Amino acid sequence: AFAQATSSNYTQLCNAYRDTLLDLIEYCGDDGGTQSVLNDLGDCTNGQTEEGIIGTWLLTAWIGQEPIDLNNDGVESENFLDEMDCYTNETIVFSSDGTAVATSNSYAEFEYIIEVGTTNSFEYTVTCIQETEISNGSWTQNGNVITITDDLGDDTDWTLSGNQLSIFVPSGFFAFNSDDFEVTTIQDLTFIYTKQ
Repeated sequence: AFAQATSSNYTQLCNAYRDTLLDLIEYCGDDGGTQSVLNDLGDCTNGQTEEGIIGTWLLTAWIGQEPIDLNNDGVESENFLDEMDCYTNETIVFSSDGTAVATSNSYAEFEYIIEVGTTNSFEYTVTCIQETEISNGSWTQNGNVITITDDLGDDTDWTLSGNQLSIFVPSGFFAFNSDDFEVTTIQDLTFIYTKQ
């Protein structure tokens, strides 16, 4: 039952699971793993309940596989958001009724040219397009996994860790070659939202 816990019954099922583990240790002894599982549960309220997720979360990082210099200042960063002025106020708001609202206020297009005299050094152009897009959905929680269901019924699983919520996006970053508009720069990204 605990493996199927939702945000509304997590604490109740966690406590029941914890009590069962305590009984198991008392009557059968600890096989070495039961106490470890028990320790991982904590007090069943340490950020793993709906109180930990309810509120406003702000996009604070796009972590790439390799550092990049999108703003051409000579300094590369693994957090691509440090390299541009786009995506500055992207939020997800989780409510206690199980609804979620994601707001996006911009998006970016990335182009690059290969620097003259090199074969793997690039100069990027980042174009920020202002556009407000509001997406309604719902959310459930199973331990530290937050599942967001969008208005089309599609699910995405996010990882909750303290005050950060993250999701891995395969091929989340791509750029177009300005000469032939072929997509040749691709990296996986991890989006990180931080609770406000």
